[in-house]
Formats: sequence, C-alpha cells, structure tokens
Amino acid sequence: MTLIELSAFQYAFAFFALFLGGLVKGTVGIGMKAISLGLLATVVPLPVAIALLIIPGILANIWQVIGGGALLDSIKRIWTLLLACCVGVWLGAEVLVIVNTQYLTIGLGVLLGTYAAYALFAPRIPSPGRHETWMSPTIGTLNGLAAGMTGSDVIPGVPYLQTLGLSRDELVKAMGLLFLTASFMIAFAFQQKGLLNGQLAFSSLISAAPALFGYYLGAKIRQRIPEAQFRQVLLVSLLLLGFYIVIRNTV
Repeated sequence: MTLIELSAFQYAFAFFALFLGGLVKGTVGIGMKAISLGLLATVVPLPVAIALLIIPGILANIWQVIGGGALLDSIKRIWTLLLACCVGVWLGAEVLVIVNTQYLTIGLGVLLGTYAAYALFAPRIPSPGRHETWMSPTIGTLNGLAAGMTGSDVIPGVPYLQTLGLSRDELVKAMGLLFLTASFMIAFAFQQKGLLNGQLAFSSLISAAPALFGYYLGAKIRQRIPEAQFRQVLLVSLLLLGFYIVIRNTV
C-alpha cells in the first residue's frame, strides 16, 4: 500500500482533529481517539488516519496507566485479554493491507456509532462469571481485530471490562492498559507491514502537541460546564459522525 504525503490542509485538519479530540478527553475523560479518528477518516485514507493517532494515543494513556495504584491487579485480571488483543491487532492490520479500505472505513463508522449508542443508552450487560476464562481472550482478539482494521479500540473491549466488577481505579487502569496495548501493537504491526514510514511517524509525533494542548484546556473547561450535558452532546455528535462516515462511503 502506497502512503501519501499530506498536504498543508490535511496537516491543518489533522492538528484540529487532534486538538478537538484532546479537548473532549480533557473535558469528559473519553472520546479522544474516537473523535479524532472519525474526523481524520473524512480527509485522509484510513491507514494514514490510524498511523497519525499512534503517538498521541500512546501519550494520552500512559498517565492513565502509571498514575495511582491498582496497576498490577488490573494486569493480573486481564492479561489474557491484552495478549489476545496483540494477536488481533496483527491480524487486523493484515486485513487492512489486503482489503479495500473503503469497506473498513464504513466499519469504522459503524463502530463509532455503536460506541456512541452504547454510551448513550448504557445497557446492562451481565457479568461473564465462570465464562471469563475464555471470554477475555475472545473479546481481546475481537477488540484487536477492530483496532488493527479501523483504529477503533473501544468496542467490544470497554463494555466487556465494565462487566467484570472491577473497582473504579482498576477499571480506569484496565481501559488504559487496553488502549495502550492496542496503540503499541498498531505501531509495531504497521511498521512491519509497511503502513508506517518515517514521515508518518514524525507527523504522529508532532500531532501529539495539539492533542495534549487540547487535553489541558479540556481539563480547565471541565470545572466550568456541566459534564453530563457536554457528554450527551459529544455522544450524539459522535453518533452522527459515524452515520456520516458510513453514508459518505456507500453512496
């Protein structure tokens, strides 16, 4: 697959998308990658959009993983999910290389819409109980496949983690570990499969600056506006964005 050189407009739009994603994450604690990836996929090919988000995605989740306690407990609980996620990402990246990315972009739109709908309606999903032994690697593989093919690393991993009865700190760590694992594995798989070159790696690095600046501003905004209302607007916007991506790539 030939990687394109980005135009000035594409760079400007990428910085805006990363800034907006960081702003959202700083305000409500979620949504950076979903917002940024959804917007980027409207102006650059999906593999390029995913590559641009690698380093911002890593940096955004490092603090979530290393800050506070509960890290070792979270790793012990979900290590099979994380290992299976790595395998899934590798397989998903292989699919990305050989499949028409228009179809995978449609898949991204579907995943964004599914994530937004899930977060809006918050259906109660039963705990896996004794089935956790085989469900964790299964969900990890599916989450990795989705991440490798579309860059979206939320569905089905996050809803599954929320069913495990983890403490608040453990859940935050577990989600951060999942996102961080997926991001590192995407970087490795993309480099091995020729989807990440030096130019894109550098572009991803400098794209971290607007994302972190947006996160900083979002943390300030969080203290001034009702978080619940902002979150509702965000999720509805994400649902519409997913719908737009699907329609744009099917008509």
